[in-house]
Amino acid sequence: MTSAAGCAGQDDRTASSEPDYVRSLISQTNGLYYHPFLREERGGPEAQSYALRALAETGAKPKVTVAARTAAALRSDALKSSALWGRYWLVPLRDAGAPGVLGRDDARAVEKLRSGKGWYEDPALDDGSDDGRLSATWAALEVEAATGSLDAVPAAGRAATVRWLGRLAHGDVPLEKAAVLARCLRLLGEPVPASLTAATAPDVSGFTERPEAERATLLEETYDYVLLQESAGRAPRVDRATWQQVLNHDVTALDHEQLYDLVHILRATGSPARSFSSVARRLEGDRLPDGTMRDPSSYLGTPDASLLVQRLRDLAGWPVRDERLLAAVEKQAGAPDAPRDGATRLTVAALEHTAGGRDLTAPQKALCQDPSTVPPTVTSDNVRDWQRAVWDCADAGVPVPAPAVTRWDLDGLEGAQAAATLVVGLHQSGHEDRTPGWLTADRLEKWATDPGPRANVYDRALIVRAYLLLGGHPDESAVGRLAALAAAHRGCPGLPGLYRPDDEPGCDLKTTWAVWELDKALDGKLGALPSPGRSRD
Repeated sequence: MTSAAGCAGQDDRTASSEPDYVRSLISQTNGLYYHPFLREERGGPEAQSYALRALAETGAKPKVTVAARTAAALRSDALKSSALWGRYWLVPLRDAGAPGVLGRDDARAVEKLRSGKGWYEDPALDDGSDDGRLSATWAALEVEAATGSLDAVPAAGRAATVRWLGRLAHGDVPLEKAAVLARCLRLLGEPVPASLTAATAPDVSGFTERPEAERATLLEETYDYVLLQESAGRAPRVDRATWQQVLNHDVTALDHEQLYDLVHILRATGSPARSFSSVARRLEGDRLPDGTMRDPSSYLGTPDASLLVQRLRDLAGWPVRDERLLAAVEKQAGAPDAPRDGATRLTVAALEHTAGGRDLTAPQKALCQDPSTVPPTVTSDNVRDWQRAVWDCADAGVPVPAPAVTRWDLDGLEGAQAAATLVVGLHQSGHEDRTPGWLTADRLEKWATDPGPRANVYDRALIVRAYLLLGGHPDESAVGRLAALAAAHRGCPGLPGLYRPDDEPGCDLKTTWAVWELDKALDGKLGALPSPGRSRD
């Protein structure tokens, strides 16, 4: 769990200059920037479950309108994870109207997982400890209660479960285990032993000064305490002011499970419905048009997305020095599972250079001379890899040798795209004078004027940019069409200044760069590049 200030985490100059929507692309998981298209992806069943539960806790009645195929996919994903917890995650989706995700057959399937000694066993978890069995039993009872089948459980099996739970309740029981035992007993209509309810709420004094991991643990423990007291029919007593402060400061930083835990704590201890308006706004913002939920905590940032953000900053005149980003990329690069291929290492080197201003090491510089990373001969097949590599080298301040170029046809869109990529790459690497004689503005004019319906916004912007670099001059009507195209593809939910490559709802960093770069070359005639006065768009 992080504080709101810790979430932004950039130096003051950067935070005061670039728009909030750019900072919203910082991954909660690794601190790098992520690609915006991830926002159009549906979260997994577990994230769906906690988000919909949290939304319901605010007093909302969320509805999901997915097609049967989508519902089946969500169900399949859930059951692959766990036969018991997977079904538990599906309960809020069923309640919200997702067709066929949970039914009576599930209750029968769950009951088959009860052992003769009373506990339930989840084959996917393979945990034969008492704690593992208790977790599986809790999930099973929740599913049976949600499907209305708990009363139909055979008396002998029910009695065995109660006896087994009673044995676990003896002795010194940790808070988390006591909470689960109490909830299971409550579901079965059995009294909760007084020995379990003697626990007091965790001490949250000095909460904001405690380490992040400790704050997250305190949230989990307080939720366990509340669940325990509720299950015993007692009123929980917590430091509600502290938890309300956490909600006020961290509503956008918490993952869906943490948000559910926090809202439940506050609801159970008397916070009024008006206290949760920020939660409802956050969760409604995480919803897709069909009512299912995105999962921001799953968005993984990448070096290539982060470097594109650096390029956007540079184009817009926003500061690019960013110690927070530098620390994140260094941590990522040092991870045992970090990619070690030359292209990724070069992107990381360029990102470290732009964010931290540091010189490349000798091995990093050598990547710009390595033919396996920077192809010495450019063809229509490898031109995109070559352009990406020389662009990274240019951003890192390392020169690259001029390439040999194998000629290709410009008769189709693919050939024109490749040619435009070559022209832009030669410009970026400082080798404009090595443009092949067969590649001229006249040859590219047809595609700059009308590349056809298959060309997306990135293609069109890149081809026109190359046409300009070759000395071409689009007329006013062509510029007007480009401006209209850019305007029609500006913005997506939460990202008003970025651009979409096509008619799909997701924005794209590379497309945004191409549009901004073209607008700069056209002296702002597209109205796309942010101006200082619009930096908070």
